[in-house]
Amino acid sequence: MTNRYADRRLLRHLGDFPYIWLFFLILGGAAVLSSLGHWGAAKAAGLAAALLLVALLLTKPMNAVYGLMGATGSIRLFFAMFLLISLVFAGVYQLGFFRDAGISYDVNQPHIDYGLYAGRTREPVTVRESVRDTVVYERLEDGVPVRETVVRETSEALHYQPVSFWYTWRNTLLTALMQEPADFFATASTHNAAMDPDRAPGAAAGRDASLDRQKADAFQYVLIFQILISWIFFGVFISLLYSKFRHEL
Repeated sequence: MTNRYADRRLLRHLGDFPYIWLFFLILGGAAVLSSLGHWGAAKAAGLAAALLLVALLLTKPMNAVYGLMGATGSIRLFFAMFLLISLVFAGVYQLGFFRDAGISYDVNQPHIDYGLYAGRTREPVTVRESVRDTVVYERLEDGVPVRETVVRETSEALHYQPVSFWYTWRNTLLTALMQEPADFFATASTHNAAMDPDRAPGAAAGRDASLDRQKADAFQYVLIFQILISWIFFGVFISLLYSKFRHEL
């Protein structure tokens, strides 16, 4: 009887607030497409999910809030939904962005190569980068200014490691609780153009700088929606506590 009641309650909840879960369904589909290598289709699905959520928040904001947290005012349900939504976002991040990604901390700004592990085993990888610096010197010779251009090329080894789901999950929780990107997520949403192959001749073969740039931008948009939803969670949590204390005092 209890299971049937819970099933009916779940179906009623999905029937009353379908749009927010349709957003997560489309976003999850975009992540799956990205993990399968269909990045163009993934971007289109992600854009559709973003437009749906924006339209929902503008036209039926309370439908989105009740869809996320339920309409019972239960703190237990609130925490369950908070963990579920965080898990969904962690899955989207891992499938859509970090499944084939490697991260290196051997540079001033940590660098993420989103396609490093495509077709490779998930073991630490060492990549040798070539960096070319151009220095212009000016001096006087017999009163005549002379300019010299010196090109210096250095090589350094970067050690990349894969990104695990649990690492993504922990950073997703930190982001939701702080309502700002965790350090790892801040790095993932910032494209380091100085490490593009066209700026570093001789860099790792096969790196697609365009893919890195597109995925960093797309990740930032998804991160914005997660922080927006976590902000809604925080506001509802304060409201729930106030309501509980007011009725108990």
